[in-house]
Amino acid sequence: MAGVDLSHPPVEKLPLKDFREAVDARLADRSPEELRALLRLLASRVPSSERLAFLHFLRDPLDPNAHAALHSHALLEDISELARSLPEKAREWEDIWPENDSLGPYAGFLEPLTSLFQRAQEASERGQHPLAREAYRALFSLLEYTDDQERGPRPEHLSHVDFPEARARYLRAVYFTTPPEQRAPVLLEEMCSLRQLLSRAHRPLVQEWLDISSEPLPDFDLFLRDWSSLLRQQEGPDADAWLREAIRLSQGTRGLRELAFSEPSRHPRAFVDLLSALEREGPPLAVLTTAREALAVLPSSLPLRATVATFLASAAERLGQPDTVRSARWEAFVSQPTLSRLLELRDTFPSESEREPLLRRVARHLESVLQQPYAPSGSMAALPGAEDSLDVPAHVDRRLLAHAWLLAHDCEAAHVLAAKENALGWTFGDNPQGLVVPAFLVLLSGQSLSRLPRNVDALWRQALESGTRAGAWYSGGARHDEALGERLARAYADALPAISLEPAERERLLEWCLELARKRSSTIVSRQHRRSYGKAAQLLAAAAEVLWLHGEQARGNLLLAGFREGFRRHRAFQAELDAAVGSTPKR
Repeated sequence: MAGVDLSHPPVEKLPLKDFREAVDARLADRSPEELRALLRLLASRVPSSERLAFLHFLRDPLDPNAHAALHSHALLEDISELARSLPEKAREWEDIWPENDSLGPYAGFLEPLTSLFQRAQEASERGQHPLAREAYRALFSLLEYTDDQERGPRPEHLSHVDFPEARARYLRAVYFTTPPEQRAPVLLEEMCSLRQLLSRAHRPLVQEWLDISSEPLPDFDLFLRDWSSLLRQQEGPDADAWLREAIRLSQGTRGLRELAFSEPSRHPRAFVDLLSALEREGPPLAVLTTAREALAVLPSSLPLRATVATFLASAAERLGQPDTVRSARWEAFVSQPTLSRLLELRDTFPSESEREPLLRRVARHLESVLQQPYAPSGSMAALPGAEDSLDVPAHVDRRLLAHAWLLAHDCEAAHVLAAKENALGWTFGDNPQGLVVPAFLVLLSGQSLSRLPRNVDALWRQALESGTRAGAWYSGGARHDEALGERLARAYADALPAISLEPAERERLLEWCLELARKRSSTIVSRQHRRSYGKAAQLLAAAAEVLWLHGEQARGNLLLAGFREGFRRHRAFQAELDAAVGSTPKR
């Protein structure tokens, strides 16, 4: 089973070529009786509508030309018939289907369309490249159909069709059916066209044509030469990605190095491809040396420097060079200042006493960045069309700066930063109060994180959850966000116990938190922001819990009584306050 990694997680798709090789390896040492048992098991799982086809396959599985002409005519005719019926179905919309139904009468096309894609796949697997090309092209054209209201069946409606695989099969068929001297321009046009049609899928790659079958592509070296030459004349991220892939397939790391260092400003991602390839090959010293050379030639303002610096840090860790790790993590953070990179930089020092001056330096750097011309930041920033965040500048916001000051044990700087903001707007935007106030209440409670009062604990957990979005709109997905949240929680579990407050400072911060709790809660309730009544009640109850913990029962009760009396007619708010305070012990 050489070449097949059986440790693939379930969410990854094993390339068909690797799958077939793995199947052949599994079958090679099976006895005839075991093979018969396996076929019986597969037969038991065949749907009733496909049993005759299964029997035909068992009768003549190795003849690729069996019924080819009949199947060719039938497949293309069935696609044409479906295409002719689309305009007729569109006329049914006004009479039967509601306006808000995104598919309407086209829903009836999904099952036959899925079946036709399966039949096109069968043609591809039989090596009937002209038929596969014509069938797939006709099917993709069906998905471009639009009626007068710009409606029609779309790729996202066909959940049982693997479009990246269908695309790879089509492009492979185009390759086989195009004269060698025309392959490069024809395939470039086809790939650009499919890029638009299947915009939600990842970028098509030549590697996918190779993985879809064990049959070698004829004249592939000649094609790669022509393909590379053509792509060097193109502009844009797709052309750049396809050129880098062509260089990797034809020349390996030597070619990637030449491409990267010859035009570092034009092909900066070639450094990432080169470092990835070197890292897979093993020796960390080669990665470390190349990453240093790359940082020396890449423009200083390029966010992608952060990725290169991350390769440098990883190689330095493997080589046991902690100073290089720290300098690389600093470069990564400065090039792309996100919370994730901030935490990676923080972790280069083992103790809070060593981390404190580093995080003060981080905070001062963020302050200088925030003084630069304003750009939308935090959750208010618009998502660009980039496939990933490598080339995208990180938008520094005040929540990220608040993290830096708090993790640097500087409550006064965090207080000054947060005190300038409005009492509303904690959920969206970059208002740092939603982080700073809960952090102060945790500190003022005097309790460990595992023994916080109910509302203080809930408020702090919410602050950590929203705090993971500080400093960057880009998310690496649910798993990334969850892991980042866990790292942030661990960082505060180390930092908060290391913060000590003098009595006068403690009272001043407590009074500020109480004042802000009153202001935020009264604004929410008086403006009847009903969806935020629970937030107001939770904040008030958390403030009261801190007072009760320090034996100030009267002061805590007075805080709540003022809102019970002042907003007694707001029954929805009173219910939220009752729920927040109800199970809170008054100490």
